[in-house]
Amino acid sequence: MKVNRFIIYAGIFVLTTNVVFSENISNQNQIQKKQQKYESSNPPIIIDNFDIGETQGVIKTTTIGGRQGTFSNRPAWCIITKNEEIRRSNKGKSLKIEWHNGTGWCGWYTLLGGIDVSKYNALTFWIKGTNGGEKFEIGMADQKMQDMGIDAKYVGAVNFFMDKEVTKEWQKAKIPLSRLEAEIDLSSLGSLVFWFRYENPQDVASIYIDDVMVENDPDIEKMEEYNAPRAEFDPKHPRSMWVWKWDPVNNEKIKEQMFELCLNTAIRTCYIYFGDFSEDDDPEYTKRLENFLSESHSKGIKVEILTGNPVWCLKENHHLAYNWMKSFLEYNKKRNQELRVDGCSFDVEPYLAGEWQTRREEVKKEYLDLLRKLRELVDSYEGMHFEIGGAIPTFYKEEGDFEENMLKYLDYAALMAYYDTPGKIIDNSKYHIELAQKMGKRMYIGAETQDLVAMCQGKRANTFYEEGWEEMEQVLKVVEDYFRGSKGYAGIAMHCDYSYKLLQRGRNTPLKKRLEPDKLPQFVSRYCESTVTIDGKIEEWIKDNPLVLKEKDQVVYGRGAWQGEDDYSVKAYSMWDQYNIYFAFEVKDNTHVQMKSKQDMWEGDHIELWFDADLESDYMEAMNSNDDFQFGFNPGNFADIKPEVYIFIPELSEEFYLENAEIAVAKKNNGYIMEVRIDAKLFKNVFAKNISPNYSQEKSQMYANREMITNGPDSIKSADNQPFIFKVGQMFGYSVDGADCDDKKAPQKLIMSSSKERVWGDPTTFNVIKLKE
Repeated sequence: MKVNRFIIYAGIFVLTTNVVFSENISNQNQIQKKQQKYESSNPPIIIDNFDIGETQGVIKTTTIGGRQGTFSNRPAWCIITKNEEIRRSNKGKSLKIEWHNGTGWCGWYTLLGGIDVSKYNALTFWIKGTNGGEKFEIGMADQKMQDMGIDAKYVGAVNFFMDKEVTKEWQKAKIPLSRLEAEIDLSSLGSLVFWFRYENPQDVASIYIDDVMVENDPDIEKMEEYNAPRAEFDPKHPRSMWVWKWDPVNNEKIKEQMFELCLNTAIRTCYIYFGDFSEDDDPEYTKRLENFLSESHSKGIKVEILTGNPVWCLKENHHLAYNWMKSFLEYNKKRNQELRVDGCSFDVEPYLAGEWQTRREEVKKEYLDLLRKLRELVDSYEGMHFEIGGAIPTFYKEEGDFEENMLKYLDYAALMAYYDTPGKIIDNSKYHIELAQKMGKRMYIGAETQDLVAMCQGKRANTFYEEGWEEMEQVLKVVEDYFRGSKGYAGIAMHCDYSYKLLQRGRNTPLKKRLEPDKLPQFVSRYCESTVTIDGKIEEWIKDNPLVLKEKDQVVYGRGAWQGEDDYSVKAYSMWDQYNIYFAFEVKDNTHVQMKSKQDMWEGDHIELWFDADLESDYMEAMNSNDDFQFGFNPGNFADIKPEVYIFIPELSEEFYLENAEIAVAKKNNGYIMEVRIDAKLFKNVFAKNISPNYSQEKSQMYANREMITNGPDSIKSADNQPFIFKVGQMFGYSVDGADCDDKKAPQKLIMSSSKERVWGDPTTFNVIKLKE
């Protein structure tokens, strides 16, 4: 594959010019055909060139006869003016947008009047800044949203859609409309919005925009084709996909996109959401359904009906599920196999019903009774092949024989093992795969691709949204290879249609504005001449530059529960030598509670250290990667729970990191002192370029000079295979997060952080630790 240059779209790298797809040269022909079709039948629509209508004022007329204006929340303000002096060409006007957001927010909008842009691939505009570096967010809404007063759908920050940030020169921003087609109706576009809600480097900021258009851009087509997900087909374990938002029966474009996605990504079964159905009520829809099923089957793609109403598990609602499924079985009964639906993915999750919390065992019995009724219903249609599957969470293994009883009525299950590392997926899937094999059933392993953080439905560790499909496939290959020999393993199930289609080849990072490292708050780590003994005593420590957590604005969780410095506060120090970095924590805590260990230590008093070991290479990546470490330092409870170091991420063997980390804790009247040593070996995959040719000799000599004097010759440590050393001037991202718990029955009362803008797992919210002499 030959690449000339990359640009950034929605925080990911994409191709723009001179692209050759050696893995599938026919893609170029497909792109050319699409582009020729676009160019011949769909001339660009100029939304506004700003040449007509009022020059000043709040409301202005657009080229397509709509109107535009501003909005603000005081003390913020926004003014628009049509400008004849600063423009792209030697005639016409541009639009100057000037704003001051202060502590509020403001913006600009243009109404689009329900124009149909479904046959175009991009909304574009030209932009230049007065000073450069101006930043704002872009949103779009369809006409129905506009009429109902619903906020525009967030698309991304302006720099996502350009090859660099806003500068003093004119540049063209390009927004791929395919990013939005699952969220808004592109056949009736209602508005375009710019939101100004970032702090500006200047008190007043301004930009100029010109020639806002919808068009078919060849670069967009190349970008979409380059980034489109791919997966290797395993005929013994074909993949499946949940389809929640697409309607391939009624929408020809969506249908073609679904087929293309399935065939490119090894998906051979689609679980497609259907509402109530009766072929007698809508014969035209039934005919479209027949055509869709026939075409799906001709391409080797099975179609199963999908539903997910949790209250259907309750006894009083069983008739709704029963009648819904029966309507499709009756449809099948009258048709040949190629026109039939192939089964039902019954994604009814009883734990989402409120009654699960109040009468769990009864709800389980009612749900199992529903599955029994559905099984008997399907079996009553003799000679018809119709499978029943169900989605299950990993925690069902803690619910006694509930999952086993479910599988008695199901042909297969799809396990929602939503993690983004192979170890977590495998560990959380073993029990369920083994159970399926024992019962002669099939178990799919679900993979999540939605932006769960933006949806407030999970963590970055639960989705591949940030990693992109290429990295996801590397993870899934490990999982597939592990389970491929099990008869209980069916394959991978992708969740879900619209987000999987948008998954990028590279890391899908929400790009954030971040200060240069030297301008961030710095935690100084001092070079130590002598050995640091990890014993909970810190008399020998250099304490001239402590990190202190004792202010209310450093409480990032549970601020209302914090009662002041004596309730909970932390003073931290750091030192280093070539082969280790050390941390010491003086913790004030009026009530010490810790009853858990390892991954569950978060429920009690502990300290977490986020450490970005490769600050430079992924400085603007707003998600953790393999060089970002989340350490947990557990002080124990000075009784049966011992002090420990645990690494939450990345996945490392416990044996390896325990060999290369050391911890000691000393109790005090009002808290405790904790010391930690982290060996540079833990970062062996990070800075290979820091390897010294004489590394082993140097380290052996260092320990011979220092440790042997203190502890004897047996204390000398081997330096073999140590590909990382610390040096003066190095900077690393870090966040120290102290967690306090005062009640055994109420985990995690509060969190104090060195990063006031802390976002879990987001390295762009970390500050910097610098190694000094």
